[in-house]
Amino acid sequence: MGPAILTIIPLRRSKINKFTNRLRFLKCGFLSKIGAQLDVAAKGTYILNRDFDTMSRLVDRLHDEIEHNKAMIRLCLDRREDSISLKVLKELKKSNVGFRKQVEELEEHVYLCLLTINRARNLVINEIGKSCE
Repeated sequence: MGPAILTIIPLRRSKINKFTNRLRFLKCGFLSKIGAQLDVAAKGTYILNRDFDTMSRLVDRLHDEIEHNKAMIRLCLDRREDSISLKVLKELKKSNVGFRKQVEELEEHVYLCLLTINRARNLVINEIGKSCE
């Protein structure tokens, strides 16, 4: 669009020189520094977004497991039969190991996500510090 504007509107030499000086300013390192900062921030944001999606899925899995266990306990309380209660208890004991693993996995992922947040913050701060020099 820039060349079209230049051909339509007749400009004096002084206005053209001011315009080209602005273009030189834009071509200098200022915009490349800002672009580098945005790239670092975008990479950090992408990684964090993926981490938060993973955590959301892990939390959903845990929620589903808890709801399943609650339904099994309700079944046991509604029927009040010893044979069903024993089966439910055995099922809950078996699922307890898997539930604990899921909780540990979520805990580990939260820890790693916090580390990623700190790394991303440090990268952005370092990139801003480089541009100030």
